[in-house]
Amino acid sequence: MHTIQEFQPANQLAPYIACYFTGEMNSQALPESSLTVIPNGCLELIVHLEETYCRLPGSRGLTATPDYMLIGMFCQPYQVHFSQSVTVFAIRFKPEALSIILKLGGPDILESYADIEQILDPGFRDLCHRLRELDTTAERIAITEKHLFALLSKQPETSNYFTKATQILRQSATGDLKDVSAELNISQRQLERKFKEVMGISPKKYLRLLRIGKVMNAMQSRSDLNLTNVAYHCGYFDQAHFTKDFKLITGRTPTGFLHDQDAYMYLPESRELR
Repeated sequence: MHTIQEFQPANQLAPYIACYFTGEMNSQALPESSLTVIPNGCLELIVHLEETYCRLPGSRGLTATPDYMLIGMFCQPYQVHFSQSVTVFAIRFKPEALSIILKLGGPDILESYADIEQILDPGFRDLCHRLRELDTTAERIAITEKHLFALLSKQPETSNYFTKATQILRQSATGDLKDVSAELNISQRQLERKFKEVMGISPKKYLRLLRIGKVMNAMQSRSDLNLTNVAYHCGYFDQAHFTKDFKLITGRTPTGFLHDQDAYMYLPESRELR
């Protein structure tokens, strides 16, 4: 069993932070447990609060995760394995945070994960040490936001078409990329180049993540779904296109996924939080 609780960031941080969350994974401490994670278009900084860890696939098979790790953006599902109960505190970053807060290029952490000591500024390591020492989620969120505000205060206020494009796509997730380019007065080639530079993937792939994310949200909120209607409202006007995209993101057909939801975890990029 896995328990997740999510918390909203301060309004000024919302352009970069989707949420904070706490999690108790494999709370029954089963010796062999696994979960398939469905990508959500975000990155996550995970802090293990105790000396217990999960295992992720690597070049040498399953590897125990570091104390503090950054999980990059994925475009396909991946498995997490547990042999004990694991408790975490995490920050879920929107892709806009890559260059502004994390100081990374999208390709640096695409479809992978890393020990933060190898990839982020030492200030994040110090933050994670402090997060582990605190007792309450409220305290952890407070010092996290203090750290993030300090980082943002060093950034000049800028507006760029990558940020505007991601906001437009998230607001609708059904938009045509031609319309997005036209609204921003740039070519589709410019838009694609900027996405690959900042996020590591094309705007088309990002839009696919957002659309399937909308479908996943609908699936989680109701069991008596008409998948054809859901797909249509999430921007799919062709059932074959919807099924193909869904399988690319989840590894299953929509019907197969509905029959086996407990084996998966989908943590949305955004939703109404307490």
